[in-house]
Amino acid sequence: MSASSFKDCLGAWLTLLIEQNIVAQLWVKLPTSGVWREGLRRYSEATSPKSQIYILSHQPLPQQPWYTTVPLADDHPLKGEYGLLLLSRSASALVVAQREADSASSDTASRSQVSVTTTVSPERVRYALGEIQQLVQVAATHHPDRRDLQGVLKQWHQQFVVPQQVDPILVDSLLAQQGQRQVQLRRESKALKQQAMAATDLSTQNAALLNTLRLKDDFLNSVGQALRTPLTTIKMALPLLGSPQLKPDHRKRYLDTIRQECDRQSTLINGVLDLLQIEMSLATVVPAPIQLFDVVPGVVSTYQPIAQEKGVRLAYTVPNTLPAVTCPETWLRQIMIHLLQNSIKYTETGGEVWVTTQTPTEDWVTVTVRDTGTGIAPQDLPHIFDHFYRGRQGQEEDGAGLGLTIVQQLLLYCGGKITVESQVGQGSQFHVQLPLHRG
Repeated sequence: MSASSFKDCLGAWLTLLIEQNIVAQLWVKLPTSGVWREGLRRYSEATSPKSQIYILSHQPLPQQPWYTTVPLADDHPLKGEYGLLLLSRSASALVVAQREADSASSDTASRSQVSVTTTVSPERVRYALGEIQQLVQVAATHHPDRRDLQGVLKQWHQQFVVPQQVDPILVDSLLAQQGQRQVQLRRESKALKQQAMAATDLSTQNAALLNTLRLKDDFLNSVGQALRTPLTTIKMALPLLGSPQLKPDHRKRYLDTIRQECDRQSTLINGVLDLLQIEMSLATVVPAPIQLFDVVPGVVSTYQPIAQEKGVRLAYTVPNTLPAVTCPETWLRQIMIHLLQNSIKYTETGGEVWVTTQTPTEDWVTVTVRDTGTGIAPQDLPHIFDHFYRGRQGQEEDGAGLGLTIVQQLLLYCGGKITVESQVGQGSQFHVQLPLHRG
């Protein structure tokens, strides 16, 4: 048991002596810390007439009127051992705790594990009392000025008598008290565990809240910067349109620039509104089972004319035998729309975009959107899901840079995830993992 449990064991004996008003003789060897002597002090104050308490110690202790110290030599045989020997008219008992060899110093006693033995056998108590008598004799020899020790030795056999029998009522009381203490310790342990779990949950919630607030601050800063760019361009172009010397072709170029920046700003605002709509719908949207075959082919068919107009071949292979996944239908449509828009946008004329599925695992169904487009540079891959990221190779960007962010957020909310493989000049593969429905 732990050293603190051993301390509780000694405390149980002392409490029993106090409750039964038993005046006893106590021989103890304890760690030098004062907290170990508190129980002895309370017992001494509670009994009348005063009990005799003897403390064996190899270190000097503060002088107190309620106990007698017995100094031990440096080579005493009780190193690594602590205990209590109790003598009274009705009972005797011996409690011994032995610590492991690697933690035999008294300053580590309260942190060690100890092996505890308790006995009420008169023979074993009598044997231990004889060992203590020898230690007192050695102490009296080394400290001839200690007349109190000489007096103890002279009256030894008359003063320290081990009773032949133990009062069974005393033992029953001790066992009952130990049982009550065990119940109390279990309750305290359970309460502490609950408090620890509550503290851990609260800490996790606080960390998540702080992270959410930080992300929202970052997002708002990014929105402000993204909105400022097209507005700055428009403000620069508008005064030039009012110049009487402006040539028609220059006027047309400035108007086209303003129109493009207005479209860009509109796309940005719509993307931000989509993200806000996702967060607002979390409280009402319930992930439901859905078949990929009921959604994916329809979305692909919608984008085939757009891909064909650009000269990109768009095809899909989605069997109707796949198990259902857990994701709101509107979210799944948005995920596929943004991924298809992204792949078609970055695939040149003559390229191809495929939507395929993989054999389901125990937990996931994977949908892959693969293209033969420009690819993504290795240094850009970690950032493609960031707000307003627009870093693909070889393209003049006109989008808001929120499509993949929306995809990732939707998958996060429905318990899915997305990974990317890409090589510059060879294309990209977006692997969407959707959780299987557990019905």
